[in-house]
Amino acid sequence: MKRGLVVLAMVGLIFGLVNVAFADEGTVKLGIVYPITGSLAATGKIYVQAYRLYVDLVNNSYDLDSPGDIIRSEGLPNLGGAKIELVIADSEGKPEIGKSEAERLITVKNVDVMMGAFQSAVTDTSSQVAEQYRVPYVNPASSSPKLTQREFEWFFRTGPDEYAYVGSMMDFLKDLSETRDDVNIERIVIIAEDTLWGQDSADIVVERAPELGFEVVANIAYPHEATDVDAEVLRVKREDPDVIIMASYLPDALLFQRTLKKYEVDVPILANGTGHTKPGFVLDLGADVNYVMSRQSWADSIIERNPIAARINELLIERYGEDVALTDTSARTFVGFMTLMDAINRAGSTDKLAIKEALLETDLPGELICLPWEGVKFDPATHQNIYGRVMMIQYLDEVQKVIWPWNVAEVDIVWNIP
Repeated sequence: MKRGLVVLAMVGLIFGLVNVAFADEGTVKLGIVYPITGSLAATGKIYVQAYRLYVDLVNNSYDLDSPGDIIRSEGLPNLGGAKIELVIADSEGKPEIGKSEAERLITVKNVDVMMGAFQSAVTDTSSQVAEQYRVPYVNPASSSPKLTQREFEWFFRTGPDEYAYVGSMMDFLKDLSETRDDVNIERIVIIAEDTLWGQDSADIVVERAPELGFEVVANIAYPHEATDVDAEVLRVKREDPDVIIMASYLPDALLFQRTLKKYEVDVPILANGTGHTKPGFVLDLGADVNYVMSRQSWADSIIERNPIAARINELLIERYGEDVALTDTSARTFVGFMTLMDAINRAGSTDKLAIKEALLETDLPGELICLPWEGVKFDPATHQNIYGRVMMIQYLDEVQKVIWPWNVAEVDIVWNIP
């Protein structure tokens, strides 16, 4: 009787395992880590809204070109129509919480793949966990060069890194100084938040400035999520630079812009994207954003030239309203998301090693993404997309206008601020 009970238990266990396997076969679990609460919650909300739409694009049928015709197929065709299940974790904008949430996604929620995490510092800790557990992790936006210098096997980045971003900013300033008779750039002040991303940005400016003939007269690191920046702004005013290069998340960018106005500092600002390019920057400041310049992967004019961007923009507005139109944030997220979906579909499996190998073989053409890049193809050693492209924009009449490279510029740069 005991032997019979053991056999029955074993059969039950076997059938239980089989049932679980069949239940999971029709689902691919995508875990994402973003700041849902805390000071960066507004940005986290944009990410979550974008992911929810993009998951819907794959799970249902839309008339939109995509790799492997995934979006017209109602699920991933090479996995028998498997649907994507989005599992969301809140980093609160804190690296240590991002790390613990990544572990929870992997060990408790059993996610198959991961994406995240906006801030480079949170991407750093959460991707360490993914590397430990051998889970593919695709990052669409965090730009610290260190992230792709760690020789990780399971980490891939589709967006440009700081060498591309800040390097292009410095090249732009040099190009502008040599092209315009009314522009003379010699003295630079850096203002950068004190976490990984901000300090990487500052380091590259310091590294590149001398070779381009610029002098960094002040390198100001301020506390992330500062509540008072009067001292920093007064120091800028004393230094009287020709240009301010900034690296700030949204709350800090808003605080600095208001404080610069308070002390009548009318020095041109060139921002390293992020807070200065988020919708909230314009919504909160209105006309006070005018004349700020920033590096950017995105411009609203892309919608007029790119059918995929135009359609995604329509769907975002249709679902969430005018305030959630396609931006740099949601555009880069789409590129990263579709890169990962394409890899899973080509792998034909949720086997993590197969997905990683498929990511290594990625060669996504530019006409299937919503940004003006040649496409997505990873460097075999660093897993950095080699095709990411950077533009410069300036706010004019509260709208971002492309000002550089010259061959795609929409308007002339206003350098001497009224």
